[in-house]
Amino acid sequence: MHEIKQINALAELCGIPAHYIDAAGKPVTIETDYKINALKAMGIATGNELEIQASIDSILRKQRSSLVPVVHVVHYGESFTVPIQVDEAHRKDAISGEIILEDSRTIPLNIDLSELSEEDRLSVDQKERIRLLFSLPNDLPEGYHQLTLTHDFYNETHREQCRLIVAPATCYEPNILSFERPGPTEKIWGVSVQLYTLRSENNWGMGDFSDLKQLVTELGPQGADIVGLNPIHSLYPANPLHCSPYSPSSRNFINPLYIDATALKEYQDSAEIQAYVASDDFQKQLQKARNSSHVEYDRVASLKFSILEMAFIHFEKHDQAHQSYRSADFGHYCEEKGQNLELQATYEALFEHFKAQDLNSWGWNCWPTEYQDPDSSSVQEFVVQSKDRIRFYMYLQWLAEQQLADAQQAALDAGMRVGIYRDLAVGVDRGGADVWAHRDNYVLNASVGAPPDTVAPQGQNWGLPPFDPNQLHELAYQPFIEMVYANMQHCAALRIDHVMAILRLWWCPPDKTADYGVYVSYPLQDLLGIIKLESQRQQCLIFGEDLGTVPPEIEAALPPAYFYSNEVVLFSRTEDHFLAPEKYKPRALTCISNHDIPTLRAWWNCNDLDLRQELGIYDAARTEQEKAARHEDKLALLNTLQRLGELPYGLNPNDIHSMGYSREVMEKVHYYLGKTASKIVVIQLEDVLELDTPVNVPGTSSEYRNWSRKLTRNISEIFASEENRLFFRNLGLTRKA
Repeated sequence: MHEIKQINALAELCGIPAHYIDAAGKPVTIETDYKINALKAMGIATGNELEIQASIDSILRKQRSSLVPVVHVVHYGESFTVPIQVDEAHRKDAISGEIILEDSRTIPLNIDLSELSEEDRLSVDQKERIRLLFSLPNDLPEGYHQLTLTHDFYNETHREQCRLIVAPATCYEPNILSFERPGPTEKIWGVSVQLYTLRSENNWGMGDFSDLKQLVTELGPQGADIVGLNPIHSLYPANPLHCSPYSPSSRNFINPLYIDATALKEYQDSAEIQAYVASDDFQKQLQKARNSSHVEYDRVASLKFSILEMAFIHFEKHDQAHQSYRSADFGHYCEEKGQNLELQATYEALFEHFKAQDLNSWGWNCWPTEYQDPDSSSVQEFVVQSKDRIRFYMYLQWLAEQQLADAQQAALDAGMRVGIYRDLAVGVDRGGADVWAHRDNYVLNASVGAPPDTVAPQGQNWGLPPFDPNQLHELAYQPFIEMVYANMQHCAALRIDHVMAILRLWWCPPDKTADYGVYVSYPLQDLLGIIKLESQRQQCLIFGEDLGTVPPEIEAALPPAYFYSNEVVLFSRTEDHFLAPEKYKPRALTCISNHDIPTLRAWWNCNDLDLRQELGIYDAARTEQEKAARHEDKLALLNTLQRLGELPYGLNPNDIHSMGYSREVMEKVHYYLGKTASKIVVIQLEDVLELDTPVNVPGTSSEYRNWSRKLTRNISEIFASEENRLFFRNLGLTRKA
């Protein structure tokens, strides 16, 4: 019994709560053994009572031994205070210090500890340790500053430093969406796309950044103001079949398969490259890639990388050799990105090297031990021997960023008042570049997931190693800052997948189902402060994907910070109707469905339920049960459309035989979407084209071709349709009504 109490105390210290509220609103008590699994994953000793107590003492000693924390975040609109911890013997001493602002200005400090209010006290190593609150200057500018305190306790001079982050009160919000602007608040609309699904006359078998430019250029004149993307994070160039955008190798870099090789200056300047592309064999492979119903990632990668490699050789021979403007720009880019870019490119070259030796080499875990550490002599020797290949991968990142930036500028030039929004995945693949380069930042003996609910009775395990919250704090949140900054580049907004992760993550133990997991806490206010600061600096609107079980802490913290919510119409049924338009959250991005939900046509016709039975996810009984529930959903939706005067012609909620799907059903449901109070709504081109196949079936991998299904029409064909243009125009009118 005593050991259980110790485990509970240790777990609480490590951010593992004793209880949580499940999807049904019921409290769930976390089993002691489950807590032990998470503690072990953190590297904390729990073998016996002595080990447990030693772990508790060690954590308390570390928390209370320093004069100031490693990092401290304050927010405008709240008191600017920082904790200072001293022994009781020094309660009346004086200390000096300074705040070095981000712009190098210095604010001197002289602190009389006797004048500070006491917040807490605790006995550590048989000494009474007191936490005091020091009031900082209340006019500190927003930014990343450094607080340094100097003391002469015990006849020794010590200097301790704290990264002081001063955050704004809210995230950035464009003027057109602000409630504070004169006149009525505007409501805008746009499109969300899985970029790889786009078809065009010119791409090489998957959507690319030139397709994105074409899309925004077509959408702008239709009245759209925003276009959302799937995560475009770096995957594995040498393993293109690893295609899930939500399981990236790195969240700080871009997937080079989105580069349009034909848009490069090197391509346009090289007759040799153009002749190679024009060859019969290349064109034959290109047509196969373009004509396929799904992205053939192997074929696309083979075509694209053959040309990108030729382009790089041309760049080195001409631009680099003659020190052109482009060469200088590439040099500046590499200097700005620094070691992180070098590590990313080194990883790509190593992955490619070992993949060529063993097709089953899926990540750094498979490499010889001496290559698993980026600081090893073997890796350094590889860097010297492979400098050209590493430079090639750095070159690809430079190109990708340029083309993404061009697409955002094209959106603005087309009249869009926001432009592109990017999507930040909740984690990274454990075999990828981020984990290889910064192993200590991750907990490798746990995986991110979700607790059991009615949809997944054993919970969900997404297989992604979580950030180590303790290491994040020790590094003054630098990895988190770099990730947020990188994903706010060349866009106007950022969607944060599973935004609850800034408060807590469900950690699943290895070799067990997700129902053996626990929640682990993260510093919500600190991470939120960083997001707000970067949002204002990059003028980047923020959405949080807050679907599912949303804890009250998230609901209390995000809306006041102008952190937009994510509403989904198909999840918005209440009894015999769906939410009235005015009941939707104003500060929200609202959609009919998303990449994890069937298209509207598939939902209406229950194709998704039949598919789940076909894939073995549902048995026949469950399928029929779900179809009955779906019928009630459709009746509720029709009731809502009828109340709004948008009931499709000939459809009668009381007549099951009249309830066939049609183009008009699609349009009327979207006009309901357009009438919602949400400031932003987005539609999917899948619904405009009336597709009934999903881009992803959650809970499947090899059973279904996830993340590859293309659209059925080229971009130019979509916008050449008078029917589509009329629909876009009408949707815009509903937003202004």
